[in-house]
Amino acid sequence: MTNYERLFQNQMEDPQFAKAYYESRAERMISEMLDILKDKIYRNEPKENLIHLIDSIQQNIHTAIDRR
Repeated sequence: MTNYERLFQNQMEDPQFAKAYYESRAERMISEMLDILKDKIYRNEPKENLIHLIDSIQQNIHTAIDRR
């Protein structure tokens, strides 16, 4: 295990750090997925693909909320 991994594990034991980490990570992932969705809309992707991506975004939001 690297020094970084040990430090990260130690930091994740702090509830405030873990919460902030997961919130930040979820925010970044959702933002990236929304950018992908915008791009697919601009390229006139089939509705099924858009709905699938929206479902995925929704699932990520629920997962992020559950981790709180």
